[in-house]
Amino acid sequence: MSNRFTVITLNAPDPAQIAWALAQVDPQFVLAVDPGSERWEVYDEEQSHLLFTIDEPYLVQVPGEIERLFGSNVGLDLSALPEEPATYWQDINVTTPGPGESAAAQFAELAAHLGLGTAVDHQPVPVHLGAPDAVLRPEWRI
Repeated sequence: MSNRFTVITLNAPDPAQIAWALAQVDPQFVLAVDPGSERWEVYDEEQSHLLFTIDEPYLVQVPGEIERLFGSNVGLDLSALPEEPATYWQDINVTTPGPGESAAAQFAELAAHLGLGTAVDHQPVPVHLGAPDAVLRPEWRI
Protein backbone atom coordinates (compact mmCIF):
# COMPACT_ATOMS: atom_id res chain seq x y z
CA MET A 1 0.00 0.00 0.00
CA SER A 2 1.42 3.37 -0.96
CA ASN A 3 1.76 6.10 1.63
CA ARG A 4 3.54 8.79 -0.34
CA PHE A 5 3.06 10.61 -3.61
CA THR A 6 5.07 13.34 -5.30
CA VAL A 7 3.58 15.92 -7.63
CA ILE A 8 6.13 17.36 -10.09
CA THR A 9 4.96 20.37 -12.09
CA LEU A 10 6.26 23.05 -14.40
CA ASN A 11 4.03 25.69 -12.77
CA ALA A 12 4.28 26.69 -9.14
CA PRO A 13 1.45 25.19 -7.08
CA ASP A 14 -1.22 27.77 -6.33
CA PRO A 15 -3.18 27.54 -3.03
CA ALA A 16 -6.42 28.13 -4.96
CA GLN A 17 -5.63 25.19 -7.24
CA ILE A 18 -4.88 23.02 -4.22
CA ALA A 19 -8.23 23.93 -2.66
CA TRP A 20 -10.05 23.29 -5.95
CA ALA A 21 -8.39 19.89 -6.47
CA LEU A 22 -9.23 18.86 -2.92
CA ALA A 23 -12.86 19.94 -3.36
CA GLN A 24 -13.04 17.82 -6.52
CA VAL A 25 -11.95 14.76 -4.53
CA ASP A 26 -14.47 15.41 -1.73
CA PRO A 27 -16.07 18.80 -1.02
CA GLN A 28 -16.61 17.75 2.62
CA PHE A 29 -12.88 17.44 3.36
CA VAL A 30 -11.43 20.10 5.66
CA LEU A 31 -8.14 21.75 4.67
CA ALA A 32 -6.10 23.19 7.53
CA VAL A 33 -2.79 25.03 7.34
CA ASP A 34 -0.03 24.08 9.76
CA PRO A 35 2.51 26.92 9.45
CA GLY A 36 4.84 25.35 12.03
CA SER A 37 5.45 22.29 9.88
CA GLU A 38 5.03 24.07 6.53
CA ARG A 39 2.27 21.80 5.29
CA TRP A 40 -1.44 21.60 4.66
CA GLU A 41 -3.44 18.97 6.50
CA VAL A 42 -6.50 17.26 5.02
CA TYR A 43 -9.14 15.95 7.45
CA ASP A 44 -12.37 14.05 6.97
CA GLU A 45 -15.60 16.04 7.28
CA GLU A 46 -15.87 15.42 11.04
CA GLN A 47 -12.24 16.53 11.47
CA SER A 48 -11.66 13.33 13.45
CA HIS A 49 -9.11 11.75 11.06
CA LEU A 50 -6.10 13.34 9.44
CA LEU A 51 -6.20 11.69 6.00
CA PHE A 52 -3.08 13.09 4.38
CA THR A 53 -0.71 16.03 4.43
CA ILE A 54 0.48 18.21 1.55
CA ASP A 55 4.00 19.60 1.96
CA GLU A 56 4.97 23.07 0.86
CA PRO A 57 6.32 22.93 -2.72
CA TYR A 58 10.02 23.27 -3.36
CA LEU A 59 11.77 24.33 -6.54
CA VAL A 60 14.19 21.79 -8.04
CA GLN A 61 16.59 23.40 -10.49
CA VAL A 62 18.97 20.48 -11.04
CA PRO A 63 18.72 19.07 -14.59
CA GLY A 64 18.22 15.31 -14.61
CA GLU A 65 16.96 15.13 -11.03
CA ILE A 66 13.68 13.43 -12.00
CA GLU A 67 15.53 10.69 -13.87
CA ARG A 68 18.14 10.33 -11.11
CA LEU A 69 15.61 9.89 -8.30
CA PHE A 70 12.90 7.91 -10.07
CA GLY A 71 14.84 6.07 -12.79
CA SER A 72 12.60 7.43 -15.55
CA ASN A 73 10.84 10.62 -16.60
CA VAL A 74 7.72 9.37 -14.73
CA GLY A 75 5.44 10.59 -17.50
CA LEU A 76 6.85 14.11 -17.73
CA ASP A 77 8.32 14.18 -21.23
CA LEU A 78 10.55 17.24 -21.54
CA SER A 79 12.50 16.00 -24.56
CA ALA A 80 11.08 18.70 -26.87
CA LEU A 81 12.62 21.45 -24.74
CA PRO A 82 16.17 22.67 -25.37
CA GLU A 83 17.04 22.07 -21.71
CA GLU A 84 15.24 20.61 -18.73
CA PRO A 85 13.38 23.40 -16.92
CA ALA A 86 13.16 23.85 -13.18
CA THR A 87 10.24 21.96 -11.65
CA TYR A 88 8.19 22.27 -8.50
CA TRP A 89 7.97 19.20 -6.28
CA GLN A 90 5.31 18.67 -3.67
CA ASP A 91 5.11 15.60 -1.43
CA ILE A 92 1.81 14.16 -0.25
CA ASN A 93 1.96 11.85 2.77
CA VAL A 94 -0.89 9.52 3.67
CA THR A 95 -1.67 9.30 7.38
CA THR A 96 -4.85 7.18 7.20
CA PRO A 97 -4.51 4.08 4.97
CA GLY A 98 -7.49 3.14 2.83
CA PRO A 99 -9.60 6.28 2.42
CA GLY A 100 -6.57 8.55 2.87
CA GLU A 101 -4.59 6.66 0.24
CA SER A 102 -7.20 6.78 -2.49
CA ALA A 103 -8.06 10.43 -1.74
CA ALA A 104 -4.38 11.40 -1.78
CA ALA A 105 -3.86 9.61 -5.12
CA GLN A 106 -6.82 11.40 -6.70
CA PHE A 107 -5.64 14.72 -5.30
CA ALA A 108 -2.09 14.15 -6.61
CA GLU A 109 -3.36 13.39 -10.09
CA LEU A 110 -5.54 16.52 -10.17
CA ALA A 111 -2.79 18.76 -8.76
CA ALA A 112 -0.36 17.45 -11.37
CA HIS A 113 -2.84 18.15 -14.16
CA LEU A 114 -3.43 21.71 -12.95
CA GLY A 115 0.30 22.44 -12.66
CA LEU A 116 1.24 20.91 -16.04
CA GLY A 117 3.10 18.00 -14.58
CA THR A 118 2.98 14.45 -13.32
CA ALA A 119 2.21 12.58 -10.12
CA VAL A 120 4.31 9.71 -8.82
CA ASP A 121 3.16 6.92 -6.52
CA HIS A 122 6.08 5.79 -4.34
CA GLN A 123 5.66 2.04 -4.59
CA PRO A 124 8.75 -0.20 -4.72
CA VAL A 125 8.90 0.90 -8.37
CA PRO A 126 7.60 4.48 -8.83
CA VAL A 127 4.37 4.55 -10.83
CA HIS A 128 3.12 7.49 -12.89
CA LEU A 129 -0.49 8.16 -11.88
CA GLY A 130 -1.36 9.49 -15.32
CA ALA A 131 -1.06 5.98 -16.78
CA PRO A 132 -4.02 4.39 -18.59
CA ASP A 133 -6.91 3.25 -16.40
CA ALA A 134 -5.91 -0.39 -16.78
CA VAL A 135 -2.74 0.31 -14.79
CA LEU A 136 -4.39 2.26 -11.97
CA ARG A 137 -5.99 0.62 -8.98
CA PRO A 138 -9.79 0.59 -9.42
CA GLU A 139 -10.40 2.80 -6.38
CA TRP A 140 -8.11 5.49 -7.83
CA ARG A 141 -9.96 5.86 -11.10
CA ILE A 142 -11.71 9.21 -11.37
